[in-house]
Amino acid sequence: MSDAARTPHPIDVQVGQRIASLRQQREFNQSQLGAAIGVTFQQVQKYEKGTNRVSASKLALIADFLSVEVQDLFPPREDRQLGRAAEPSAIDRLGATGSGRELASLFVSMPRDRQLSLLSVARAIAGPSAGELARELEAA
Repeated sequence: MSDAARTPHPIDVQVGQRIASLRQQREFNQSQLGAAIGVTFQQVQKYEKGTNRVSASKLALIADFLSVEVQDLFPPREDRQLGRAAEPSAIDRLGATGSGRELASLFVSMPRDRQLSLLSVARAIAGPSAGELARELEAA
């Protein structure tokens, strides 16, 4: 078998990453998603890694379970070019962790002046290289 046959297509990887991110944001585990769509958690792992492609019918079931549109499982058009791997956004990475979800929930419940104070503290702690992440979160 050639290397090309074993290497997942970049879009399959991106779709898998998006499924994993949305699943984690909604605090479901792989077993729960698998049960909802009629596959094992091992199959969900393969989908999320891009090892196995997700069929159209499974994409529809996954989208329904996660309460999103099917197109939300795909990367933006500009990232679907062959060979271009998209990194999950800062928002997706934040939502993929329990502490990130808690931080986001607390942040949006704060008055604007406290949000700005927390943002200043976070920038100071993160250092200058994290400025892009802070700006992305601020824009959300």
